[in-house]
Amino acid sequence: MEKRDRLRTPILSNALSRNPRRCLSLHLHLLRLKKRFPGIHLARAARGKNLSAVAVEVEEVSASGKRPRKAGAYLLYDAVLLCAALPLFVWFSFRRFVFGDRSTATLSRLGRVPGFVRDERATLLLHGVSVGEIRAMRSLVSLLNTQRPDIRLVISSATRTGKGEADRLFPHLDRTQFPLDLGFACRRFLKAIQPQAVVLMELEIWPNFLRACDRYGISVAIVNGRITEKSMRGYRRVQRFLPQFDRIAFYGAQNERYANRFRTLPVPDEAVEVTGNLKYDNLDAEPHLREGWSAVNFVGAPPLVLGSTHAPEEMEILTAAFADARFDEVSWVLVPRHPHRAEGLLREIRALTANREVLLRSNYQDGRDLKAGSILIVDSIGELDAFYGIAFAAFVGGSLVDHGGQNILEPAACGTPQVVGPSIGNFAEEVRLIEKEGGLVKANNVVDLLDFFALWLERPKAAKVAGENARETLQDLRGASQATLDALVRIGIIPIRN
Repeated sequence: MEKRDRLRTPILSNALSRNPRRCLSLHLHLLRLKKRFPGIHLARAARGKNLSAVAVEVEEVSASGKRPRKAGAYLLYDAVLLCAALPLFVWFSFRRFVFGDRSTATLSRLGRVPGFVRDERATLLLHGVSVGEIRAMRSLVSLLNTQRPDIRLVISSATRTGKGEADRLFPHLDRTQFPLDLGFACRRFLKAIQPQAVVLMELEIWPNFLRACDRYGISVAIVNGRITEKSMRGYRRVQRFLPQFDRIAFYGAQNERYANRFRTLPVPDEAVEVTGNLKYDNLDAEPHLREGWSAVNFVGAPPLVLGSTHAPEEMEILTAAFADARFDEVSWVLVPRHPHRAEGLLREIRALTANREVLLRSNYQDGRDLKAGSILIVDSIGELDAFYGIAFAAFVGGSLVDHGGQNILEPAACGTPQVVGPSIGNFAEEVRLIEKEGGLVKANNVVDLLDFFALWLERPKAAKVAGENARETLQDLRGASQATLDALVRIGIIPIRN
């Protein structure tokens, strides 16, 4: 065996007294890598600048002692990323010097964390790529604040909308934007925050960020993990050149199906565990009663809601419904997945019917009664769950087109009976569970969908039973937040409280 192939464990042993749990975990991780990749060796082990963690680098070498293609892959990746980021830098500079834009967003994307002051507490970085992931972490953050006030939480997001949602939900915590996946930006970001560990929501794989965490000895975990079949195949192809998954210490999967997919990747089986879906713990059973929401008054029966719809779902459903006498007195609420489509839908629907009132949510005057048969198009963000709460029944969009379906959990939490189309791949497990208990029905096409709506309109008691079945099913699935926190403590991502 070549001298450079040996693991220099004495350096790790010297650091053992400073952080026994982390160093032991790191030592075992390196031994697992050594077993899986015979060419691996410990290239450097030293204290990182301004970091309390032990900084460790490993690299794979061929039998001839040459550096592997991975180094070249990282160089190519960095070059492509820099070329892609260059126009952004130009635009940021233009806004800064021409328009005087002094926002901190640009600096944050380059790894700076303005205004962040470290304290003596251990820091945990929680990252969600955008709005959905930020919302999903609410229950976990609440649990951490309650049970572990000794840990400082920092929330990051990769998008402005996600950062804005974090500002709204967690005003009492530190929030920042996630850096671009450039090596220098990731290193600067981690040096500024100095987290003991990083928790990524669902699946957020950035090679340079994970490489920097590995370099500084920062543990990384994925919680609420989910991975599609297509994504799994893609990751398996690039793993050979940009090692990623073996740099993550823990995978908390939403269900067994996702866990099995993670296990097909180059990670130890013991690193994967089913901890449940955090979204179940965040669902509001009465969102329409929350403070500040302005309700809409519908005369007659509650409306049918078409939620998170994609073109051409709305027009196909309404065209068929307007030709069906069973729906002459039925009011509708349309909530397109992308609100910018609302004005276009308004024009199309007005051209389709002259006998119904059609208006945008933004033009509705509080307190006004909408007569039976009216159509309200929601052009705002954040109201969908409230409209599910007042609905007689709902259709969840993205399922009559080849999209995989949108979130079925919100109407289920409200006790609203729902119909979905045949394309439900994004929520297949949830659909299976709720359908099994009679909480939703699947329609093959628009005709089936309208038949289900008509049946419930004729038999409102059956509709109520279906909604209650859905609500009770979700109630039985709660508890993922505590299971996730317990797992993070057990494996050492979160330190045991003194």
